[in-house]
Amino acid sequence: MASCAHASKINPALNLQFDGASAQEKNAVILILYTASYCHYCGRVKAEVFNHLADDPKYQNHIILREVIIDSEITLREFGGSIVDHSDFAKKRGVLIVPTLEIVNPKGHELAEPLVGAGISDFYGFYVEQRITDAVNQLNLEKNPS
Repeated sequence: MASCAHASKINPALNLQFDGASAQEKNAVILILYTASYCHYCGRVKAEVFNHLADDPKYQNHIILREVIIDSEITLREFGGSIVDHSDFAKKRGVLIVPTLEIVNPKGHELAEPLVGAGISDFYGFYVEQRITDAVNQLNLEKNPS
């Protein structure tokens, strides 16, 4: 299955509190990609879009990319420090459809409209890049409101 072969470039979310501190230090946004073990489209978008983002020097200092597997019991530390599993975290965030991309600031607050579903595959990468640009601009506005 494609998702297994390409999962290595996207680290699972394990400590979002630490990732938030790292994002704060780097002035970066956090991309949370919600996937599921049964989701064929998730493997495809990871292979075609997110693995390339992970390798792209243009983004390396501006994003932290993490995966939350909604049908998994992997534990993670939330932005506020609580420990939950991936499944419960996704439920708390209101994620019902995979793949879903959420882009948040270092404190875990959304910076851009979530990208829900795989959509039209020819344009998915464009939509992701557009959301990243919007989120980075929003983060900069939050840091420099004037």
